[in-house]
Order: sequence, then structure tokens, then C-alpha cells
Amino acid sequence: MKISFRLSYLPLILLCFVILAFAIIPVLRQNLIVAAELMISGNMSGLRDYILSFGIAAPLVSFLLMIFQAFVSPIPSILIFIVNGAIFGKWLGFFLSWFSSLASALFCFWLARQLGRPFVAQFVKAGFLAEIDDFLAHYGSMAVMLTRMLPFMPFDFTSYAFGLSRVTWWSFTWGTAVGQTPAIVFYNFLGYRSFAFWEYVLYFTLWLLLLIILTPLISRWLKKKEQDSITTPHS
Repeated sequence: MKISFRLSYLPLILLCFVILAFAIIPVLRQNLIVAAELMISGNMSGLRDYILSFGIAAPLVSFLLMIFQAFVSPIPSILIFIVNGAIFGKWLGFFLSWFSSLASALFCFWLARQLGRPFVAQFVKAGFLAEIDDFLAHYGSMAVMLTRMLPFMPFDFTSYAFGLSRVTWWSFTWGTAVGQTPAIVFYNFLGYRSFAFWEYVLYFTLWLLLLIILTPLISRWLKKKEQDSITTPHS
């Protein structure tokens, strides 16, 4: 018998079960409400204590909060970056923030691909979607990385918008992974209070210089690759 069920819907079904669990289990629901209130109010010390209260599960809680904030627009991911630096230090805090932020972006991108424009319209205005389309038309495969590097571009809304565009999974993944790094370095080290100021400035400056050098090189390589694929005759 042919099975018509799409395996790509399994993560969505899992998400529904998680939401249902939080809805019907009082302890889970109360914890989610407390976390949301702390993040919306910008209470960093309270959020730090909340995450630490989970002991060995603290990194997992931080990861789940990063996924959760993608659905609640008043909650900025910046807050979690800073708190991760304060709790887990400059290296573990950075990698936890970087990985959870990338996972959150990919999840938003996947949801947009699966559920389409009616779902995304609940989070993102039509005007913003048009801006992303224009940005893509102008910058091509570099668009994702560039938007991640712009501080005024809303991170999660951008992920949803790219999910409705012609951007490939690979372009979205590497563009997000590279483009989000400077901001995460900045906010993570900001939270790491014992980190020497000038050491932080050095790290951030070196990364910024590296991006400035590599960006035009990568752009030229991608354009050359696209031109070669167009001019090469197909057999």
C-alpha cells in the first residue's frame, strides 16, 4: 500500500504536540509565561536566574527559548545572546547563541516553506516581503548574509520572508551562519562581564576586517559561478 503521508510534516506535528503539552500541563505553561514576561520586560538578571534554575539543563532551556522567541514578536533574541554570555562564558555562550539562533532561523524558514504566505502574513507585513524581494533582486545570493549583518533588519521576520522567496536552503543557511556571527560575538561578549574590554574590541575588529575582505571575494566567486552555469551549454 502506498503511503502518501509526507515526512516533511513530522516536525510540524511534533511542534503541535509541544504546543499542546504547554497548553494543558500547568507547570509547563507557567514556566513559559514566566520566561516570556522576563524577556518582554527586558529583565536580564531575572532571565539569567531563571535559566540557571534548571541546572544541568540550562543550555537546553536557553536553546528552547531562542526557538520560542521567534513566535513572539516583542521578544528580541539579543537579550538571550547577552544572558548566554553572562551564564556560559565567551566560548560556550557564543556557540550556544550561534547554534540556537541558526536553528531558530532555519525553523522559521522551514515553516514559511511548509505553510506559505497565509501563515507568514500573521507575522510579516506585505511591505516587508516586497523589500526582501527587492533586496534579493539587487544582491542575489549575498542577500541573506547582508541582511543578517544589518542591525535594523528584524531577524525572525527576515527568516519568514526568505522562506517565501526563491532563496535555496544552502544559500539561506550559509548566509545566516556567516552574517549573524558579528552581532552574536558583540552581544555575547557584552554579557561576559569578566571579559577584558580591549580584548573584546580586538576580537570584534578582527572579525569585522575578515568579513570586509571576504565579502567581495565571495561575491565575485558566486557571480562567476552563476555566469559559468549560464554560458555552459547543456547536453
